[in-house]
Amino acid sequence: MENLSINKDGMNTQIPVVFMNSENSKGNILGESYHDGVSQIYSDIVDWINDYFKENDTFSLNFGLGYFNTPSSKGIYNILKCLKEWTDQNKLVTIFWYVSENDDDLLEDIEDLSDDVDIHISTIMTDKKSQIAS
Repeated sequence: MENLSINKDGMNTQIPVVFMNSENSKGNILGESYHDGVSQIYSDIVDWINDYFKENDTFSLNFGLGYFNTPSSKGIYNILKCLKEWTDQNKLVTIFWYVSENDDDLLEDIEDLSDDVDIHISTIMTDKKSQIAS
């Protein structure tokens, strides 16, 4: 299975840097997400996840999104919903979201997404603007 890479160099600051790695069962979605046409990116991620779980049983997704707009929120919701559906089929999914210290608004948004989808998201507070575990 091929990996998924979007905005690899981070040149477009309006869309996240995305890397889904089938070899190590990890994915990263980093940066900010406020481009009007971002829905296709999130749709591509959902498609990749669905293909991935046809052959695999575990996946870890790291978010490092510090800001996202309403259309992006819907895309993120769709990703989380997709992951929830796979956990309901006994696949193991872990989700981490790296949050800048004192970003109470983002923490509330993450909690709302977690509650809406009924999936656990571990938040990790950091003083680095975009820190991601590798």
